[in-house]
Amino acid sequence: MSKMYAKPLPRLSGILLFLFIANVVTAVLVSYSAHTSRKYLNELFEATQIRDRTQAEWGRFVLEQSTWTAHNRIESLAIQQLDMHIPEPAAIRMVSP
Repeated sequence: MSKMYAKPLPRLSGILLFLFIANVVTAVLVSYSAHTSRKYLNELFEATQIRDRTQAEWGRFVLEQSTWTAHNRIESLAIQQLDMHIPEPAAIRMVSP
């Protein structure tokens, strides 16, 4: 019986194995990167919607505040609820400091 010896691998097989593994790792990293960027894009979109809703609500609050603090409203409330009135010019006295 003759002994069978395994043939040695070609010289470039180690380089090809390295390139194959590098290619697989790169493909996985590209897939992970695409997933991560989509996730961050969705978070950005949600944050933009929250910002827009908050700005609209803030605008409504500013409008409501300007309505509640309007001078004619304050004057009418002072007359109705506090029974205040504008004094006659003869009733005004100037006091010097």
